[in-house]
Amino acid sequence: MLVALEMDYFSEGYRTMHSNCVDLPMAGAAGFHQYENYFYYTFLYAVMMNWGEAADGDWVASRRSILNKLGLTLKVTEVLDAVGLLSAIRMNIDQQCPVVLIANYNDLFFLSQYGTVVDDHAVLITEYDSARRLIVIRENQLNKEVTLNVMKGEPFFKLQLTEEMIADIWNKSNASFKEIRNYCYNKLFSVAKIGEPEVHSYLELVEDFLECYKNRSSHLIEAVERFNDNVSRMEGLNDANAVAVEFETMRRSYHGSAIIMFDIFEKALPWLSAHEEWGQIFGGFRDQYIKFRYHLISSLHADTLRRKLMLPDRILQLTEEIRQLDTELFSLLSKLLAHHHKEQESHNAAQAWTNYAACAEVSADSEYSLDPETVCHASQAVNGRRENWVTDSWHSDTAQPVHWLLLDLLKRRDLLRFVIRHSPAPGYITMNYELQGSNDTEQWEQIAAVRNNESVLTAHETDGCSFRYIRLYITYPAQNDFQARIYELEVWGLPDITQASKI
Repeated sequence: MLVALEMDYFSEGYRTMHSNCVDLPMAGAAGFHQYENYFYYTFLYAVMMNWGEAADGDWVASRRSILNKLGLTLKVTEVLDAVGLLSAIRMNIDQQCPVVLIANYNDLFFLSQYGTVVDDHAVLITEYDSARRLIVIRENQLNKEVTLNVMKGEPFFKLQLTEEMIADIWNKSNASFKEIRNYCYNKLFSVAKIGEPEVHSYLELVEDFLECYKNRSSHLIEAVERFNDNVSRMEGLNDANAVAVEFETMRRSYHGSAIIMFDIFEKALPWLSAHEEWGQIFGGFRDQYIKFRYHLISSLHADTLRRKLMLPDRILQLTEEIRQLDTELFSLLSKLLAHHHKEQESHNAAQAWTNYAACAEVSADSEYSLDPETVCHASQAVNGRRENWVTDSWHSDTAQPVHWLLLDLLKRRDLLRFVIRHSPAPGYITMNYELQGSNDTEQWEQIAAVRNNESVLTAHETDGCSFRYIRLYITYPAQNDFQARIYELEVWGLPDITQASKI
């Protein structure tokens, strides 16, 4: 009998170059309990590596400190042999707790690093079949080369292994952990729910970050200040591979983590993509911050290989630049959050507006059909849901590059704001389009025109316009093909005075 925990593949998540191959599976386990937990965990881990007190502390305690904010905990089960291992796996899955099995790359026969890399790795275990003696793992290092150019993250693909295979991996890895990873020796980890989360949204996550860390010194500063000692230590090793491994860890901790943090900032403040002025300020600073860290770590790596010590003035200069960029980061976030709350107040005042698209009659130039009974209808672009692309979005056919989606608002309406939610998949976001209005479907007036769009959500404000028909006219549907994909088209305006007077 198969017992399975259903979880997302997290193809829109992150890659090991941004975090590491132990904490991404940990994030996946957290994401089983609630989808957003994957992103919350990776953000909190990135913050810990840069400013957190537990960055160099107890491994289990530091992960628990992150999971506790999500209403979760890291369970540790003592395992003495293969029989106990398999029993613990089944028990945890029965209790709705995804298992995190930490192993050594050197012992994972299904990965390309097998037999060549001595380093920690973790796999998720989410299913077992006692009758067939199978264990189903979730592995995000499979098919990395294939997914690199088509997916943002590294998905947790399923892989069936026999119980004997799992036991063999554990036995071999566990033997090495006795000497070098005592916290893993005879241990099996799982993620369990223990209460209500402290974090309920991306916005709360960023607000908490700003409040707790704005006055702390970065661990990157400490790394620069210890650089000369590190060079001296490396001289004794005389091993370029050891240096490369150390700086790969450093790059993930300080550069990859910054990519995650800025991604979460954008999730917390989705209006940035539609606000030209703030979007440019944020984007410019993001690029500056991330590029500085990339070039700094590359320079430190090169100097270590050359055994080149850093002069005191250079150390002082770099630490000051790091400190200054961090100060600018927290200052910018403070301004963005202040603007967000101001806009939220205005938005709340505008809640009396009506989304006329919700009751519009909708048509399109074409509708994509998976099969005769499964069609991505034009009407699905105004149903208010975005749960499933098959049932909650309009897709055109792929025969030609020009497509249109037409809304009949049933009568002339006073309109103020238009919101378009495009496909979230990179390469399939609507590139070029015009938003048009008409009162007779013959003469069309341009409301907005967009070229080379890269945003999943675009919003267009007007000083006021009055139309019965709204047309989204798409001239460049996507970077990768000719198919238009619109998950939602919202048309906001003042409420009908006649109807309002009857209330």
